[in-house]
Amino acid sequence: MKPSMSRFISVLLLSIGFLAGCASKGSEFLGTWINTKNPKDSFQIVRNGDQYLIVSNGSKVGATYEKGMLEIKGMLGTTDLTYDHKTGTITAPGFFGQVEYGRKK
Repeated sequence: MKPSMSRFISVLLLSIGFLAGCASKGSEFLGTWINTKNPKDSFQIVRNGDQYLIVSNGSKVGATYEKGMLEIKGMLGTTDLTYDHKTGTITAPGFFGQVEYGRKK
């Protein structure tokens, strides 16, 4: 391989590694999410500066990224949204256990 090509590939790989390491924490939560069992139940997560907004049916709730989860603080306590990297889904507490949301395609 020519030295210039080898140098180019090395720089390219370093750049990709650097950019992957600099990805904004919590970006995996961004997007529109739909309940896997009830398609009428959905919400969207967008950035709001250093925080996040969860938008559903015109209402907006603020959230922060803490310990790998989105944390929503309310009057009755804290609710956590957890992203599962294996399945690409978000789990949230529901009335009868955990509710799973998949990314809108």
